[in-house]
Amino acid sequence: MSGRLTGKRAWTWAPGVDPGWPGRFWITERYDDDDARWHARISDSGERTVRPVVLIHGLIVSGSYFRPVANFLDDHLRLYVPDLPGFGRSVSHTGIWTLERLATGLARWLDVHGLRDAMLVSNSLGCQVLTMLAERRPDLVHTLVLVAPTMDPTAASIPRLMLRGLIDVPRETSSLWRVWLPDLVRAGPRRGFLTLHWGIADRQEERFPRVLAKVIVVGGEYDPIVPPEWVRAMAAMLPNARALIIPKAPHAMNYSNPRELARIIRVAALDRNVKARGDRATRSR
Repeated sequence: MSGRLTGKRAWTWAPGVDPGWPGRFWITERYDDDDARWHARISDSGERTVRPVVLIHGLIVSGSYFRPVANFLDDHLRLYVPDLPGFGRSVSHTGIWTLERLATGLARWLDVHGLRDAMLVSNSLGCQVLTMLAERRPDLVHTLVLVAPTMDPTAASIPRLMLRGLIDVPRETSSLWRVWLPDLVRAGPRRGFLTLHWGIADRQEERFPRVLAKVIVVGGEYDPIVPPEWVRAMAAMLPNARALIIPKAPHAMNYSNPRELARIIRVAALDRNVKARGDRATRSR
């Protein structure tokens, strides 16, 4: 393992990543500043002419949530998969961060890594962080891929979300629990509850007209938490967006339907069109 220290910022890195990740091309990075100790998985050996892709997790979970998608992308694209502070293996030095602070912190992390005009991908509540980031720092964002983006206004309460989550559970792949449970323990129920509360209170529709980046809003046909109707409605509120629905996909489609989602990300990163046939996601030729 090697490292360096510059002022109050410290980096350490090592070959390879967490167990279960693809073994090729990857390093684990830890970056520490006054506010947080960031843990990230980076595969920077993809095509240099293609814009970098940053994968941001949603509520409770960590970057490990995108491990199955990364398996289909790391030999094509430069991938950056951080854990947001307080989640996964990233530690907040300054308490529980609001969505606004997560967006600000993520922007700073992107600046440190020199990532401009990138493709940013997130799932669920992480999509709200990304639209905040895109509104405030458009220089950092070329394309957003918003996967199962919360909050559907018809379920914007904790009891309704819990009910929809219970409906979703049997539709997900069982191996998701091996990621979700350890991440829940690391984040803790108080952080999860507060972050969910802030997500429900977020008046995101007010900023949608100011999100000028290209946006692909991806939904799952069998997602009860973020149904296709909300995916299409959200895309209609964004100036430069389109909706794609992955057939038979549940909420955590980045884990349960990774091949289909990776295809959308890869084609979009290559600046090709992803066609929607009858509102279903297909690859353009």
